[in-house]
Amino acid sequence: MNRKKIREYFIRFGERVAVDRASSICNPRLSDAYVYYLDQGIAGLTALTDNGEEKGVLFFPQNRLLGFTPMLMRRFRGGKSGVPEPFGIDTKTDCVFYRMDERMFNRLMDEDQQFMACVLEIVTCNYVDLVHKYHAVQGDSAKKRFCSFLLEFSVEEKDKRRMPKVFSYVEIAKYLGIHPVTVSKIAAELRDLGIIAKGRMGIEILDVEQLKELAAVEK
Repeated sequence: MNRKKIREYFIRFGERVAVDRASSICNPRLSDAYVYYLDQGIAGLTALTDNGEEKGVLFFPQNRLLGFTPMLMRRFRGGKSGVPEPFGIDTKTDCVFYRMDERMFNRLMDEDQQFMACVLEIVTCNYVDLVHKYHAVQGDSAKKRFCSFLLEFSVEEKDKRRMPKVFSYVEIAKYLGIHPVTVSKIAAELRDLGIIAKGRMGIEILDVEQLKELAAVEK
């Protein structure tokens, strides 16, 4: 995806907003007619179950486009659906977004082929991410999933690479569909190998290359 190009669109035609951790945007219970470009932080697609519980479906790192589905549904289905979609976007960390309102989004979709191509690519990437997660849960080992998660969502901070503090072993286990005890055992093994360490601000990545090797070859 041409992340630089889509970011330029949102900076030019949108507005910058800072959102605190554990906040909801694009929530099915809220009226929010915006598309969001995630410039900093981590956000998550959440599903609302029948009993009202929110469950994390997919996490997104920075440089992703979020919240476009309701607008595309209205655009291509000719109006609002009678039943609200049971999905929303919640911030897992403090985030910075550029948001674009529905009027401008539709105008660019109508008038700018490059913008439409970017949106189509983003829709495809999000779909592929969901397929990859489903495939990983079905076929990859717990260790491979854990290592891949650390690589995808760790961030560079003050010459160190670490996981945001919000991602406890319990939170990671829930997202990956692994028992928390299993995650703790894998983490202990990685600590013994000198790959990660448990720091005051969260999990620290000490050996990125070795972590990549495990994520690539572990069955």
